[in-house]
Formats: sequence, structure tokens, C-alpha cells
Amino acid sequence: MKLIYGGNGTGKTKRILEVSRDTKTPIMCESEPRRLRLLEKAKGYGIDIPNPIVFSECPKGIKVLVDDPYRLLEEAFGVTLDVITVNVENKDVEKL
Repeated sequence: MKLIYGGNGTGKTKRILEVSRDTKTPIMCESEPRRLRLLEKAKGYGIDIPNPIVFSECPKGIKVLVDDPYRLLEEAFGVTLDVITVNVENKDVEKL
């Protein structure tokens, strides 16, 4: 797994849109409004991506990208996240 991180407005979403385009891997998101927003952003950047997938409709066993894991996990489990950890190698970390 790769981790792309940075503050608000640093280009994380643009970067994952580029990864989605380059790898032809869909982005999984928490809701239909977010799916539409990702398509709108991609169009604005001139990036052609596979159709994003809402998590509740995502087929099991496929490879996906996630733009905002906090938002996705909170929606999926109906919780407010306090802390999250991830296992990732330094070589797979991209700070924006």
C-alpha cells in the first residue's frame, strides 16, 4: 500500500486522481455525492479516471484506491475516528 499525505489543499486528491488514471484503478468513496465530486474534480483537472465506487456498492475482492480513509471509515462504521494507524514502508510514503 502507498500512503499520500499532506494538509488541506496540498494536492492529495489530484494526486490520487492521477494514480487512478495511470493504474486504471477505481477510487472507493463513502457516498454518491463524494463519487460525483471526484468525477467533477477529475474533469476539472482534465484527468480521465475509472468510475469511482461507493463503498456500499463495491464488489468484494477488487483493488481500489481510497481518497479519504477517515471519511470512508466513519461512514462505513457509523463512528467518529479518534486515532488511526497504518502499516506502510517509508519508500511507499509520498508527502505533498
